Amino acid sequence: MGFEKNGAALLLKMRAEGTQFGRVLTVGRQNIHMDWDDYRQVLARIGCPFSNDVPEYADALFLSMGACSTEAMDYSGYEGATRVHDLNYPIPPEWHEKFDTVFDGGSLEHVFNFPVAIANCMQLLAKGGSYVSVTMANNWCGHGFYQFSPELFFRVLSPPNGFSVVEMYIATIKGAVFKVKDPEAVRGRIELCNREPVFLLVHARRDSIVNVLQRFPQQSDYVQLWGTNSSGKINHRFRKLKRYYAFRLVAKIRRRILAHLALRSLSLNNRNFYTPATLSIWDSRS
Repeated sequence: MGFEKNGAALLLKMRAEGTQFGRVLTVGRQNIHMDWDDYRQVLARIGCPFSNDVPEYADALFLSMGACSTEAMDYSGYEGATRVHDLNYPIPPEWHEKFDTVFDGGSLEHVFNFPVAIANCMQLLAKGGSYVSVTMANNWCGHGFYQFSPELFFRVLSPPNGFSVVEMYIATIKGAVFKVKDPEAVRGRIELCNREPVFLLVHARRDSIVNVLQRFPQQSDYVQLWGTNSSGKINHRFRKLKRYYAFRLVAKIRRRILAHLALRSLSLNNRNFYTPATLSIWDSRS
């Protein structure tokens, strides 16, 4: 877990657009994972004097960005967390709505009971507060328990739970950044097949105080299918046709063509899903 340049770039964008970080809680103690040049650039963007050393933790950086206080919540106090709690279990009710910003720089993928963990993060926020996450998507198998998809956060951080996603990005480890569309809006699955590790960056806002996750989220494309009146007869006839050799041969060729097209459609070059974005510590534009 940590504070790296993609997360820093998103926070700088939020700050430039008027976000007040207020009372900040980090999920886990956030180590700074930036080299000296990147860290110096972040300091320059927020108008702070240069530092000769990169500090171990990001607390002072949050304060320099305008936060009025910072706390850290972790499983144990070995790194000096101010709130010790196992996120697999619900937080105490007295912790609800205590923070204006909850920042997760890569902790929830390590928590087995993800539904409880994300609910905890949501409940910690006051109305109008911001949830910011930098987590793992493709090609991080083995890093934690999970790799997450955009659909998950769009459905969880949604109006029924009192939230809305303000913006979401995919950032490749080589530096390319793309804004991600909502699968519900494009009426299809937003999938990705690529060769390099990518981060998923999420910025969501708590719009109202409601009991979160009273109903479990459902994947949007299935919700759309469940709303149709299909009788299944077409599928039944399709199964009969598969008995014929000629049909199976045509189907095999068709699958190969579709597989080739699918690899193209599932890349970051698919502009129906991914829009190039400028999100960088080196550029104030978004």
